[in-house]
Amino acid sequence: MFALEVDSLEKRYGRTIAVENVSFAVEPGSVFGLLGPNGSGKTTTLACILGLVRPSAGRITVLGERPERLYRTLGRVGVVFDAPVLVRGLSVGGQLAYVTRLFGHEGGRTIAESLELAGLTGLEHRHVGRLSLGQQKRLAVAGALAGRPELLVLDEPLSGLDPPGARALLQLIGELAASGVTVILSSHRLHEVEPVLTHAAILVAGRVARQGTLGELLATAGRHRITVDDPGRAREVLGRITGVVVGEEAGSGVLYLDPGSNELAALNRALVEAGIGVSELRREGANLPALFDALAGAAPAPGGGAR
Repeated sequence: MFALEVDSLEKRYGRTIAVENVSFAVEPGSVFGLLGPNGSGKTTTLACILGLVRPSAGRITVLGERPERLYRTLGRVGVVFDAPVLVRGLSVGGQLAYVTRLFGHEGGRTIAESLELAGLTGLEHRHVGRLSLGQQKRLAVAGALAGRPELLVLDEPLSGLDPPGARALLQLIGELAASGVTVILSSHRLHEVEPVLTHAAILVAGRVARQGTLGELLATAGRHRITVDDPGRAREVLGRITGVVVGEEAGSGVLYLDPGSNELAALNRALVEAGIGVSELRREGANLPALFDALAGAAPAPGGGAR
């Protein structure tokens, strides 16, 4: 059974389409990224998953339950929103004790265990208002983990964090995944979350533009760069090969090929057999931001305003 399944999700606000035909599944033990810029539909999708917004169409199951019945998964699902929900008058330990009582997690982790897990050991008596934003976010994660959840949902976890704070939180996410917790996170900071992801779906204008394992996604990212001594003839030779899409850096002898354009070795062989000198052949930009830029550039204009 998948930890989370979203099938043909659609959400409309009047005539505005926020998300349309969004489908993906999250495997247990994975770190799944719901990725895209602000306004791509990530927050709306998470709100539908958590039962905070009623979908216009589609089907969602979270640990086998529909969103409107998530009360049945109490303790099995932890949630951390973009802005940490903290009680300012409490200490760090008091905040965790409050969350434990509020959600009935008395049989879960102790306060000391939660603090250690979140990297906040020694801060039990500090008032939450004196914490840095990074510490506040880790405290919110500690609260979400108090009931030993199977699934952790993080909405823009890196928002507002400086590089050290982001690295610390990403390290925590990696450790949680290694311990068997399934994590789904939304983010527009693709280059930073990429190292911890196992799977991802990229949203563009409220639709899933591409999804798969991280390896599958990166295999379609970036472009091939080839430097030749006769770019005109090289374009002609490569243009006869099915599936090859060629671009050129004018006057430089550099050609750019779509990442799906056959195997580099086969392309190199075709050029050499045609008597064309190849001085450079490499892949560049094989990362999620490069893939997103390509997908966003090819996307149709949205029919409304995704959120």
